[in-house]
Amino acid sequence: MAAYHRPVMLEEAVAALKPGGASTVVDATFGGGGHTMKVLQQLGPRGRLFGIDRDPGAAERATLVRDPRFTFTPGAYDEVLWEMVESGSRVDAVLFDLGISSYQIDEPERGFTYVGAGPLDMRMDTTTGVTAADFLNTVDTVELIEVLQEYGDLPRGQARRVAKEILRRRPLSTTTDLAEAVRNALGWVERGGNPAKRVFQAVRVCVNEELEKLQRALEATEHLLSAGGRLVVITFHSGEDRIVKKFIAERTGRCVCPPELPVCVCGARPVFRKGRVESPSEFEVEANPRSASARLRVAYRTEEPPTGDGPS
Repeated sequence: MAAYHRPVMLEEAVAALKPGGASTVVDATFGGGGHTMKVLQQLGPRGRLFGIDRDPGAAERATLVRDPRFTFTPGAYDEVLWEMVESGSRVDAVLFDLGISSYQIDEPERGFTYVGAGPLDMRMDTTTGVTAADFLNTVDTVELIEVLQEYGDLPRGQARRVAKEILRRRPLSTTTDLAEAVRNALGWVERGGNPAKRVFQAVRVCVNEELEKLQRALEATEHLLSAGGRLVVITFHSGEDRIVKKFIAERTGRCVCPPELPVCVCGARPVFRKGRVESPSEFEVEANPRSASARLRVAYRTEEPPTGDGPS
């Protein structure tokens, strides 16, 4: 594994997964493999770990994991998880470490960062789909404003100014083109960071259909997790976190039983029981500023039947 990759909230996430013995664990966002390697250290000889990622670069890094307990499947995690469900698989823990990895951010040719010039791509899977340039050069003003608001948390006035400037400058082809459009529309903000960060985030989330895929993947965990199984999700922006929080809340109901109990005894009949919510430590944020916005949420699967029949 590359030395510069820093998995966020590594110790907290693996502790919540509770790998050990003959556990079967899914790392649905393999990325740089940091969480995977830590889980493998704690798995017993009969344990299994499945890695998933649609990024071709992650697939290449997965070949470096020389462990017979590990299996990697390339593809979008919602599709792979539902395939596992349909095959009758059951697992003890599933991890989602959302957002983008250090590898993607630090490679200008991927187009994810406004720091340094690169093609305006932003696709997680570079072999398929619409690029950020394709999207920005064809989208209408109304849709672009909605994307910037919903996925980037931009106030409507700022979203409108950015959208107007993007349309004025079309066609855009590089990350510099987009960053300059944002700078010209909003100017420089002394506090709150570079406004281009939210715009790049919004476009990336839209191009990769990240929130829609997250919802489908979470629904798959209802079917995939065994009773007592752990769902562990690390989010990095409000859109992701709202989906995860709502998903858990809708399936927790009003159960007041301890989360460790596999069977509800209070009569609420929840599908999941809510666990703890954590933020990175001050030490981690200081060492890795990219972790500052992270939130870790945990939920425990009960023996109740899932609420849905298949992917939405």
